[in-house]
Amino acid sequence: MENKWELIGKIKSSEWRLKVLKILQGNPKMPMELSKDANISSSHISEVIKDLKKLKLIECMNPSLRKGKIYSITKLGKEILKKI
Repeated sequence: MENKWELIGKIKSSEWRLKVLKILQGNPKMPMELSKDANISSSHISEVIKDLKKLKLIECMNPSLRKGKIYSITKLGKEILKKI
């Protein structure tokens, strides 16, 4: 697992990762909602979601679905945002 300071560095180095985490603090969202709310293209939002999932900062609430996936911030994601 990543050291918390490494995670903070990765989030602070990407405006998009930080935006998505902040948006997910409110409510779980679908990728298209995240794309719209963060003003990030849908192709880029997929990469951001993939990165944040790999870092265990967000999670998919309904992974068995092919379409209509909903993402939420994890406890670790909330801790990292507090430190930022």
